[in-house]
Amino acid sequence: MANEFNPELLMPIEPVQLFDDYYFIGNQLVGFHVLKTSQGLVLFEAMDCSDAYEKFLQPGLAKLGLANEKILMLFLTHGHFDHYQGADSVRLACGCEVALSKEDCAYMAWCDENRDKAPELPRITHLIQGGDSLCFGDHTVDVLDGKGHTPGCLNYSFAVHDGGEEHRVIMVGGYGVFGPGNYIGSYPYTTQWAVEQALDFAASQTRTWEYVKEHHCDVYLNPHPHLCDMLAIAEKNKARAPGQPNAFVIGEEGVRKWLVERFDVCLQSAADFSGIRSAYPSKTT
Repeated sequence: MANEFNPELLMPIEPVQLFDDYYFIGNQLVGFHVLKTSQGLVLFEAMDCSDAYEKFLQPGLAKLGLANEKILMLFLTHGHFDHYQGADSVRLACGCEVALSKEDCAYMAWCDENRDKAPELPRITHLIQGGDSLCFGDHTVDVLDGKGHTPGCLNYSFAVHDGGEEHRVIMVGGYGVFGPGNYIGSYPYTTQWAVEQALDFAASQTRTWEYVKEHHCDVYLNPHPHLCDMLAIAEKNKARAPGQPNAFVIGEEGVRKWLVERFDVCLQSAADFSGIRSAYPSKTT
């Protein structure tokens, strides 16, 4: 069948270097984002398998020449099963902290999405929230409120470097807008809750845009490679000639387009979930 899931998408891919100090290790759907700092490594996300450290991260770091680097922190964007399942394997192997918002610590325990797929939850050792900034040697990670995809979803921003030039990443933690008619199976929550989450998501995009303008973010990333064209852009970079710009650098305007696309989807989803437009059609004269 054409719509059957391809299990090869879950097989490890070759580790990818996106910037001088930034890497991706995982598969075509999810993975570890790795930021190298002067003190050690900072990770974002923990994949969708409990053995992610042994199967993906450890061999990936070895291939990148980073096996001897200390892992300082593992940041999670939100409490969905495909982002946290490998967190404990990393924490137990490396002794690092695992960070998430308090809202999503609760959400990952009760949400319908996780119950059958990943009932064993990771230990969160460090609670964070929008507005926090955490320093790791020569890098600082800013935490932004990104709620809407989940109640406590987080976005992250940090500097990366390419040939001596500094750029700033905005990693938007959420993507899908869930509600009646847009969910795997029967939507288990109330229509009003879905509407409110969609509107929260739209609002978080506007806050993120204000941050992007203030801090001149020129690189956009999503935890899922396929939702930000990551692997295609990385392939493009392999062919660039000396002196050519890094293809991940798209400028503030490029970042804005990604945010606007989600903003529009959020507003349309809120209208679709509620049925408010069809319930009150405009009159023609």
